[in-house]
Amino acid sequence: DTLNVMARELAPIMARAIIEQEETRRMGEILQDWDYLDEPDRSAPLIFQAVYQRFARLVLKDELGEPLADAMLANWYFWQERLGQMVLKGESRWFDDTKTPGVKEGRDDLFRQAAREVLRELGGRFGANPDRWQWGKAHQLEFVNPLRRDGIGKGLLGGGSHPMGGSQETLYRASYDFNRPFMVSFSASLRMVADLGDPDKILAVIPGGLSGRFLDRHYKDQVIPFMEGKINYWWFSDVQIEKNTRYRLVLLPG
Repeated sequence: DTLNVMARELAPIMARAIIEQEETRRMGEILQDWDYLDEPDRSAPLIFQAVYQRFARLVLKDELGEPLADAMLANWYFWQERLGQMVLKGESRWFDDTKTPGVKEGRDDLFRQAAREVLRELGGRFGANPDRWQWGKAHQLEFVNPLRRDGIGKGLLGGGSHPMGGSQETLYRASYDFNRPFMVSFSASLRMVADLGDPDKILAVIPGGLSGRFLDRHYKDQVIPFMEGKINYWWFSDVQIEKNTRYRLVLLPG
């Protein structure tokens, strides 16, 4: 579920470009050895996402300017597929830097520039050795309560931040906002496996818990199972729900 099909096409191109310069050679070697799984304990997914994110910005901001490029990049659907095609083709006038009239930059030049910038940025956050970087340290899912999304008390009401695999390119969906990398902004709200021939053979897990009431013991009791990819049997038919009911919540008009 964490297989990044886009990276399977583009990461080898990126790796060949950045492995040519001494400064980013190790990053390229890590990408070359990658199996394209966006697992949270791997460094390759972070290298790929960070370099590609910086590469996309370099491509667009030159022609569009920073404000318009930011607006464009904020929506993956506007540019992601087209940029991938440009990378695979290898040539595009968008790759040339208009601020250097005597030089014509290409795709690989921008990949190398992006990799140098990423090395400085992530090196400051996670250390100078790219082997020690981890996708899950940057890419996390934070469970928050709508009543307190930020500030003091956010952690008390929510379920905390957790390292997460996947990305916007994987079946295990875990997208982030391009202009605010790499915290997860969009993920699955329910995982469910159902036997359509038997309403009581339902396996599911929901982020957080089955109760929306703060301090209820079921308020966030499925956070860890959700993050670990586990699913549990749920009573689903009316007969089994009634048979196994332990608590009942009755809401009365005031």
